[in-house]
Amino acid sequence: MNYLSHYVFNHQVCGLPREPGFVAGVALPDLWLRFSRRRRIRWRCVRSAEPRDARESALREGLLNHAEADRAFHALPLFLTWHRAVQDAAGPCDVHPAMVDFLSHVAVELALDHHLLSREPTLVDEFYDAVAGCDADWVEVATGRIVGVDTSGLGEVVRAFVRRRFIRVYATHRGLSEVVHVILELARFPHPPTRVVGRLISEALVRVSPAAVWAALREGGAVPVAAAGA
Repeated sequence: MNYLSHYVFNHQVCGLPREPGFVAGVALPDLWLRFSRRRRIRWRCVRSAEPRDARESALREGLLNHAEADRAFHALPLFLTWHRAVQDAAGPCDVHPAMVDFLSHVAVELALDHHLLSREPTLVDEFYDAVAGCDADWVEVATGRIVGVDTSGLGEVVRAFVRRRFIRVYATHRGLSEVVHVILELARFPHPPTRVVGRLISEALVRVSPAAVWAALREGGAVPVAAAGA
């Protein structure tokens, strides 16, 4: 899932409190590529970390929540069906199958956020305001202790993320295409033809339904790691 999907599932569907440290922790894995390709989150460290206080506990629980929700989502038959359908929409092309697989995965996740944003435009500011409620410099230091890597510079990435509020571009097909190319640029992957990206996004927008995801996750017993104090 992506930023808004995680946020809505946690706080609207499951009713977890909007604790800023928790919201920031959930967002960090999706934001990480903007911070570093080399300094990766060490999940073993996250699981064994001993937070110093309630704020650090909430940040750690947000990270774990993200990992657990993604694990459950990617295991859904619904996700696998949508993923295959989007892959098939690429049709005959010169793009490597592994790249089509990656782009289809991204398209499905972006489509979820697109539909959520289309139905509730205020979600963007609500989400960013929750992240902004957590001091970016504190996030940098606390995250470094929890994930086991040097996080120097993460605070500025978080500030820029909140300031730019780029999730607004998810509202249009063109904006989603631009986001895909940004992801490819950050990952240093080759850029496939825009027409192929467009076909994948179009198919994902037709197929994907947030309500179906929430129902499938709840039916499968997916219960998110709770925010501290919940």
